[in-house]
Amino acid sequence: MASLLKSKSHHVYAHPSPIARRLLWHVFSIHTTIVEQPYHRPAFEKPGAQFFWVRSGRGRVKLETGTFLLRPGKRLWVTDLRGLRTYIPAPGQKLVYSGVRFGGPCLDAWLEELGIHQGPEFILDSLSSIRRAQKQLLSAVTRQPAGWERQVHMILTQILDRLLAEKKLLVSAKSILPTAVERVLNLVSTNPYRNWKARELARMANVSYSRLRALFHECQHETIHDFIQRTRLDQARLLLADPHLRVKEAAEKLNFPNEFSFSRFFRHRSGTSPSQFRQHLKL
Repeated sequence: MASLLKSKSHHVYAHPSPIARRLLWHVFSIHTTIVEQPYHRPAFEKPGAQFFWVRSGRGRVKLETGTFLLRPGKRLWVTDLRGLRTYIPAPGQKLVYSGVRFGGPCLDAWLEELGIHQGPEFILDSLSSIRRAQKQLLSAVTRQPAGWERQVHMILTQILDRLLAEKKLLVSAKSILPTAVERVLNLVSTNPYRNWKARELARMANVSYSRLRALFHECQHETIHDFIQRTRLDQARLLLADPHLRVKEAAEKLNFPNEFSFSRFFRHRSGTSPSQFRQHLKL
């Protein structure tokens, strides 16, 4: 096993809540590792994946599906943690790599679609956004502000979306969605806490309410109102998963007039009260 320069190696471990482990993308650890000789990593005991990039040095990573070259540049590698991994630096070199180990919903389907067992390497136009995302994840995991698990989920989702785009697995939304519908989706996703109104969104999308309603139903197979309420319910669940956040504070973040109004909305849309939902998370 490799000797690691501990003064220059850094591992931060996260401890996701039960709901994050079930429903969200979540971080296991964030690391920078220096390898001077072959470094064997055993299989992970639970479903998980890792993305990493080489900061300096060259070498190889030996996986159960093959051996792949490692080198600096605009390259990102994604591996399945349930397989054995051996990092082998080139002779006379130190292999330095940084990455994030994570898990989440439908992990096997994602890894299959990304084709990582056939080719774990992704060549990107730049790694700046990946490095920035790692810093954001590190800040969220170490500081754990209110809603930090939701923040982690959103950051990892953006990274995975980018990898899908690199593999050209999804047709660009611009080519299949009407501009008005795309505008509405972007507006709501950018500010999911806001209490959006359908007619307000129509004005901001520069179409009539009736036209937007027809387009939205045709493309998204749901009404604008149902989409807004479903989005608010998703955000409510994420906020309630934070044990440090009071129900009243969750209501305020989602711009409900009071806690009673929020609880009534949550019970109507989910069939359970906020307190019952939280109690279930502890089981």
